[in-house]
Amino acid sequence: MSFETTALLVTWVALALLALVVAGLVRQVHHLTRGPRTPDVGPTTGMAAPGIDRLAPEPGRPTLLLFLGDECPACHDIFEEALGLTGAPPIRALFFDGALDVTPPDNMQIFAGQGDLFQDYQVPATPYAVLVGADGRIRTAEPVGSVRTLHALIVQAGGRVADLDEPSPSPAEDDAATRVS
Repeated sequence: MSFETTALLVTWVALALLALVVAGLVRQVHHLTRGPRTPDVGPTTGMAAPGIDRLAPEPGRPTLLLFLGDECPACHDIFEEALGLTGAPPIRALFFDGALDVTPPDNMQIFAGQGDLFQDYQVPATPYAVLVGADGRIRTAEPVGSVRTLHALIVQAGGRVADLDEPSPSPAEDDAATRVS
């Protein structure tokens, strides 16, 4: 067999292998775009809030349930912000095990050892919030990844947040403030 024939044969084998690799990649991309269906996590909107009576909701007012972890840094930030909100609806801070030792404001109660409620509400991660309407039904449930999300939930519950009541600076004013600092 000549050198040219061998080179041609090796080239065709390499092309065939490359075609198989590309076909496998296309199949994987197709599978990933369809993705496996994961079950929905968290409680269903509109369902009756499990165990809400033991959390002493205020009659006729929505209640914000904050599911927090005592060793979660993001939970500490959300909890500290919730402690300072004066225009917020009733808030119930629920901790899986131990709670943080603080004196809550009048609109907040803290509950430790609430692992069963974490399961009842199917809490996927902390911090997590569930807004329960005045009728005792779940209005919304979502992770609270930032203080801004907490503020939006407070407003959705009919509360007020000072940061959202004040107009935000325009980008030009923001840039000017940054240069002055």
